[in-house]
Amino acid sequence: MSVQAGIWNFDGEPVDLRLLNDLSESLKQQGPDGESSYVNSNVAMLYRPFHTTAESRCEKQPFFSRRGFVLTWDGRLDNRDEFIAELRSYLDADSTDVAIVAAAFDHWETECFRRITGDWALSIWKPEQRELIFAIDYMAIRHIFYYLKKDRIWWSTDLSPLVLLSGDKFHIDDEYVAGYLANDPGSDLTPYREILEVPAGQFVRICNGKAFVERYDFATLKWPHFDHYIWPHP
Repeated sequence: MSVQAGIWNFDGEPVDLRLLNDLSESLKQQGPDGESSYVNSNVAMLYRPFHTTAESRCEKQPFFSRRGFVLTWDGRLDNRDEFIAELRSYLDADSTDVAIVAAAFDHWETECFRRITGDWALSIWKPEQRELIFAIDYMAIRHIFYYLKKDRIWWSTDLSPLVLLSGDKFHIDDEYVAGYLANDPGSDLTPYREILEVPAGQFVRICNGKAFVERYDFATLKWPHFDHYIWPHP
């Protein structure tokens, strides 16, 4: 299972490359097969692969789509043949999973999420729109955790670096603990009140320093559904 992470400083402050390196080192065990990153002033996206198939060794991430979006993807695309058939003019027969998903997002944007079969986690940076999107599979088999504050957001497919590298004080989320003991914690909760997880079957849109959670499931096939807005922590 490969790992992805990133930093976006809302105040325009350039990303601290030492911090980015620390973030990468903290994820080395989960993604032992090298590292690659995208850094553009106050935004950075990090990818550390763990190659389990020959096809995964051909992937180049972060991946740049034809429309200029930047993606990091971790997962298994079970219906790749279906996508290739629908997007044949944009893809080669031997396209990697991340290339297929990038073409799908170029074509359908967030509507593509409900079409993806498999377990997966996806981060997308839209440079011109200054917008960040996280999405995961219906069952939340894969994870994306994010820590949103007034001046920045950090995210990772592993929770620990968000806690250990921030230098901030966190508070135990009693609602998560109660749900965990009842074998049914909320899918957007983590053990810490300040850190959230992308909920199952939904995506998170970060824009203007705020987070908006929207569904992509079959109940909203025709119309986008605004679920709720999350205030950043101070």
